[in-house]
Amino acid sequence: MESGHKFMLNDILRKKRKSKTRKPECPVFLIYGPIHVSPLGWIKRWKEDIICICQRLRYGYCYRDVWSIDWWFVTVVPNMIHDLRINSHGYPGYFTGTEEENVRKWNRILKRMEFLFREANEETCRRKNPYQDAHNEAMAAFTRQYGMFGEKLKTKEEKEQEKKKGFSRMYTMSDVPEYKEISDQWLAAENELTAYRERCMKEGMKLFARYFQNLRDWPEVGNRRIRTGKG
Repeated sequence: MESGHKFMLNDILRKKRKSKTRKPECPVFLIYGPIHVSPLGWIKRWKEDIICICQRLRYGYCYRDVWSIDWWFVTVVPNMIHDLRINSHGYPGYFTGTEEENVRKWNRILKRMEFLFREANEETCRRKNPYQDAHNEAMAAFTRQYGMFGEKLKTKEEKEQEKKKGFSRMYTMSDVPEYKEISDQWLAAENELTAYRERCMKEGMKLFARYFQNLRDWPEVGNRRIRTGKG
């Protein structure tokens, strides 16, 4: 299959550039950690921030990005695809329709790819667990009543066994009848969401691989059409 790319600039593309959206961020700075940090701790953190900035400038990524490449991908790549779609000057050269049909077809493909990757990201997925709020309330009540890991549910015999064998049993909400229903409902919904996000990732990666050689743009070509690449 030919992987050439046709470039042009027309009214359809000019209209697309007017579209703006707030995109998820992938900050170079460490956004979590202890709330109370000593002055020396802040200096060390700023030093690491500067190192990450330099690595981003030189290599395009930093060591903190490597901590979670999966999260980096579903955060950054959809933003790049979004910008390509909004600012695109062309479409794959093997499209056989009219120029307007090809532009709209390429826009739909990129939009679908962006959507799938955002849905694969737990933070940007449009589907949410309908039991999340009730589960949070139940978890807070469980923790107040029995401890975070159900420490107060342990029997005297269990505590003695822990001292002898050196292990500790953890109780969850599903072990307590009054919290079991909401726990099971939340878990079932979470499993469905996980399966949905996995399906989105697989479909998105399938499109990503199919059109990989067409994920590029040369805005300086202006109104010219250029066919590049080989099949």
